[in-house]
Amino acid sequence: MFGLTGFIHLINCIIFNIVIILVLTKKLPLKRMVRKSRILFWIILASNIFSATIQFFCLINPDSNIWYQLGADCLGIIGQSTLLIGIVWMKLIAKPSPKPMKILALGAHPDDIEIACGGSLAKLSDAGHTIVGLIASGGECGGNGSSRRKEAMKGADFLGLNKIEIMDFPDTRLDQFVLEISKQIEVIVTELKPDIVFTHSIHDIHQDHRAVHYATLRACRNLSTILCYESPSITQYFQPNVFVNIEQYIDIKIESIREHGDQNKKSYVQPEQVYGKAIFRGTQAKVKQAEGFEAIRINLPI
Repeated sequence: MFGLTGFIHLINCIIFNIVIILVLTKKLPLKRMVRKSRILFWIILASNIFSATIQFFCLINPDSNIWYQLGADCLGIIGQSTLLIGIVWMKLIAKPSPKPMKILALGAHPDDIEIACGGSLAKLSDAGHTIVGLIASGGECGGNGSSRRKEAMKGADFLGLNKIEIMDFPDTRLDQFVLEISKQIEVIVTELKPDIVFTHSIHDIHQDHRAVHYATLRACRNLSTILCYESPSITQYFQPNVFVNIEQYIDIKIESIREHGDQNKKSYVQPEQVYGKAIFRGTQAKVKQAEGFEAIRINLPI
């Protein structure tokens, strides 16, 4: 029979193992709710494995030194308390918007919106706005078409988009289907009536990106706010005049890009490049990290 001390060690060991299981099975929500999530995940996992091991050792060695057992308990309590404080400190806290908006994010390929405006979309989602994503192609020429479509769904879900639709226009040949793409966008615009539209810039060397830009302008000709984002293929003529502070969301943006595993060898999806661009735009905006946009037109609710 276990004594009281053994029973306490057993309960502690079970609790630490439950936390380990929860962290492993709920990794995605943890990554979405806090900053520095990758580091925090490994710290939580390692500390609970360490604590569970110590408690198990005390359980099977009931005659071990009492100070050793007290030390193991204290380490566990202090460790879990520190981690709890860390999670609270790193937790994303978005102020709910007093006037929720409807937002449409358009892209030519599955990873475009995450790379270009993922931080802004996640921030807007957390503030309570409705966001719909519309992707023109499955990106089959740039990778595995089936995988990229699935990754687009995962990326959109991670950012908090309410809905995402991937159309079937041919990758790298969107410039031949501008009118058809525009008609598809118009269907969504009529249904959603978006307050803000995010799309590609005309200052882009990728023909698919320019095609989506032209299609957007035609389909959204009666809308008041259209913002063009920055893709990896923009030219020196891209001059942002609208900025969104993503200091709290740069880690979320990077994690959303990581959801596109098919593209993880591309240089422009590497975390250091994403950070670098955000810092550069942040310098222009006088904040730490930002995303920059060219405004076709913008309606300020003042």
